[in-house]
Amino acid sequence: MFSGSLVTFFIIFYCVGDVWSNTDTDITRPKRTTGNCPRGCASCSPVNGCVTCESRYFMFLYRQNIRQIGICTPSCPVGYYGVRYQYYNKCNRCHIEHCQACFSRHYCTRCEPPYLAFQGQCIEKCPNNTHYANYSKECRDRVDCMVGPWSSWSQCSRNGVTCGYKYGVQTKTRQVLEYPSVNGAGCPTLVDSRTCVIRRRPCSGQCNRRKRHRRRKKKRKKGKGKGRKKGKKDRSRGRRKNNRKRKHRRKGYCGRRCRRRRCNRRRNRIT
Repeated sequence: MFSGSLVTFFIIFYCVGDVWSNTDTDITRPKRTTGNCPRGCASCSPVNGCVTCESRYFMFLYRQNIRQIGICTPSCPVGYYGVRYQYYNKCNRCHIEHCQACFSRHYCTRCEPPYLAFQGQCIEKCPNNTHYANYSKECRDRVDCMVGPWSSWSQCSRNGVTCGYKYGVQTKTRQVLEYPSVNGAGCPTLVDSRTCVIRRRPCSGQCNRRKRHRRRKKKRKKGKGKGRKKGKKDRSRGRRKNNRKRKHRRKGYCGRRCRRRRCNRRRNRIT
């Protein structure tokens, strides 16, 4: 008798479970899917967006009318900071006025303009014995010089011309991002240069002088053995040289054979 009543109880409980499973509760509460989720979502819902995120993403929640929608983002938006927990990561709002980016709940790293960051707070003016850093927009005790990356090398040129020469100079520069304070470190070199080979190509009206010089040089090489026509200056120089030789011979110097020793004539005259 007792065993029969126990069997009927289990049958009734099983039937009631089937009735509850076929109700409309599945329609009002959507199922979580993982097939068509956005990037970074481990599981999502068509109503509430992302429900869980991957390990390297942060969960960012915002309200749209009555619903609360979740987004998985690699970095938190402006005015929020990321906190990593054991099983999930979340974006929390900064609780400091006029804060644009914060490190923690009560420490701001970047303020909205025209406010300045000082010791985690946003202030309007730097206090005494502090200096304004124009790049990071914060107040510091000491500001060192900060420079940007190097630019690309300029075109190889010489005297402002990119033709007519064999070698030239290339330069590159970098800009100052943050100027130093009185007690800060100075700026490094802002300009760098190196020698380069100019690409050989014809010039338009700027290299005629170099061309004429090359032509004259070729002519001189061709006529080196034959000799050249003497002008007035060359003729006068030649006459002077010949006159000097004659004077030396009269004094007692010989020709090429006895340049290093005195001549016998000279000795005879001395004796």
